[in-house]
Amino acid sequence: MPLLFFALGIAIAECIHVKFQRIQHIHWRQLVLVLEILLLLVVGFLPTRLNLLANAMVSFSCAMQVQSFRKVNGYAFASTMCIGNIRSAQILNVLLSVPRDKNTLRKSLMLLGNHFTPLPSVQVSGGYGITIFGMRTIWISCMLLLIGFLMMFIKEEQTEHMEQMTL
Repeated sequence: MPLLFFALGIAIAECIHVKFQRIQHIHWRQLVLVLEILLLLVVGFLPTRLNLLANAMVSFSCAMQVQSFRKVNGYAFASTMCIGNIRSAQILNVLLSVPRDKNTLRKSLMLLGNHFTPLPSVQVSGGYGITIFGMRTIWISCMLLLIGFLMMFIKEEQTEHMEQMTL
């Protein structure tokens, strides 16, 4: 069931992208984040006897995240699975030993930084949160997604401001 929900999540994210890519006041990726937040909020309310459904819903949410957020600052990036990013960063580190390319170093540090910077706080909040809040610990993810949702508005305002200055 989680694999089927993952496949469905990819399809839904792509449908949202195709249908809402031209809307003005909100980015289509923000719609994906709202849907993820709602799904994960529901997961926090599910009783443990529905763990298979909860797992499938989290898988659906992860698929939407993977499909919608494939690049960071123009670099390929897996937002929910750090193993591939660590692999990519290590390949870049090896490449650094041959030619001294500052762009390769920046890309490598960005890939590693996106996973290792928040890692201790995520582990602590998840580890302690589960003992205190149980399944509702997933709501921490909802808060983080909400922060990302709101940060996208800031970036949009900066882009609009820069476009107005160039006119």
